[in-house]
Amino acid sequence: MDDVANFDVRKLLQDNTLSLTQKMEIFNNVIEEARRQKIYLFFRTTNGPSQDHITATSLETGKPTDMVMMASNNYLGLTTHPEVKRKTIEVIEKWGIGMAGPCSLNGNTTLHQELENRLARFKHCEAAMIFPSGYSTNIGVLTAILGKQDFFIGDELNHASLIDGARYSMAKRLVFKHSDMADLERCLKEVEKEPGQKLVAIDGVFSMDGEIAPLRPIVDLCKKYKAMLLVDDAHGTGAVGATGRGSLEYCGVEGEVEIVMGTFSKAFGCFGGFIAGSKALINWLRHFARSGMYTASVSPMVVAACLASLEIMEKHPELVRAVQENSSYFRKGLSEMGYEISTHETSIIPIFIRDRLKAYAIVKEAYERGLFLSLIEYPVVAQGTERIRVTVMATHTRKDLDFSLNLLRELGKKYQAIP
Repeated sequence: MDDVANFDVRKLLQDNTLSLTQKMEIFNNVIEEARRQKIYLFFRTTNGPSQDHITATSLETGKPTDMVMMASNNYLGLTTHPEVKRKTIEVIEKWGIGMAGPCSLNGNTTLHQELENRLARFKHCEAAMIFPSGYSTNIGVLTAILGKQDFFIGDELNHASLIDGARYSMAKRLVFKHSDMADLERCLKEVEKEPGQKLVAIDGVFSMDGEIAPLRPIVDLCKKYKAMLLVDDAHGTGAVGATGRGSLEYCGVEGEVEIVMGTFSKAFGCFGGFIAGSKALINWLRHFARSGMYTASVSPMVVAACLASLEIMEKHPELVRAVQENSSYFRKGLSEMGYEISTHETSIIPIFIRDRLKAYAIVKEAYERGLFLSLIEYPVVAQGTERIRVTVMATHTRKDLDFSLNLLRELGKKYQAIP
């Protein structure tokens, strides 16, 4: 077990004496041995919808087990909302299950247009464009607006889709220290007199830390140095801000950001992504964002589900208040028992264990005892910053939260993660 638990994937990746085939074989053996020892904590088998309670297969017994789900981005509980399901079924009956081609050639339905118009209003922008996924959204926008002559300036903890989009764009890349405004200004000054477009890209809510970006000073710096700003608000949309419009609402900068990105795979409870901005931007993306042009249009049933979720968000702000109140309660409980956590006001609560074996032990035993948690380790985060990532939902009851807190208190003491 120790060989598997202590396996260092970074050393394998950096070993230039091995061929790719050899690396894959070694890695495959480690994964299969972890499965055999029943300690493989990724791609766990679930037997039902992703909601506040979930049925998942026990690693030890192989039997379906009821668990409190605290690893889902379904912040408002909309994946199984009766109204969302009803409207999705109605649209399947009318429109079928897919578009069988890109909307640029096969036609952009009135359904798609309605969702894009509603998203634009929701984000206080002129227009919006939907994409098949959040990842493809960022790839599409960055490769459409940046080239070799341009500059991408990103936070060091940006999401992988922003990092990859910058690479694919071939733009010159600068990275500033996390949420460090002085270092961001250093980057902007460095390229101020260079020809080419300057774009700053940042997560509105950082997915591994739950931190809301300091958007007010970032917006001000971008204006000062005439740089465009892209905010990836995947985790903010629907869950952050007084009415759930996201990190821009929370920071008071709505209408001041050129490119606003969001996804449907978090608070919307579905999948897909979108960009909101000016009409000029959206028309440009429709013809130059390759990840939107050269892929099939988002299916009508997905559009219907997202429309229904958006309507619920707008009509029921109490759901946004509920997820925020539940998150505050859970965060307070973890802090009082001595866990090192982030103090940011979002539904994402990282519990910093900073020890891979302890993190594994807690997540594994919690899973077998009815609590589904996420284990976060390298390469997602740096070695030495291993953590358990908790995500809180509006539909979690106080009983769910207290069960989870009591179990985390017990396991934290058992594995010496807390006093």
